[in-house]
Amino acid sequence: MDKSKVLEAGKIAKQVKEFAKGFIKKDMPLLEIAEKIEDEIIKLGGKPAFPTNLSINQIAAHFTPSHEDKTLAYGLLKVDLGVQI
Repeated sequence: MDKSKVLEAGKIAKQVKEFAKGFIKKDMPLLEIAEKIEDEIIKLGGKPAFPTNLSINQIAAHFTPSHEDKTLAYGLLKVDLGVQI
């Protein structure tokens, strides 16, 4: 494993986390949030390591909105993202 790639992926993930904090609002479609996060990862030179997971309230993890998903953000929204180089 190339340590420099791991560090680069971590830097991109940190930047994307801050980016997400700045735009996510109540009643935004989860699909829009996921797409913006994944687009930002690509813009910064990485690739999504897995589909962005957005879990609301009691859903612990691993919910990814599908292309037809109309779910809106509310409550406690947890964002799980990964970056690969």
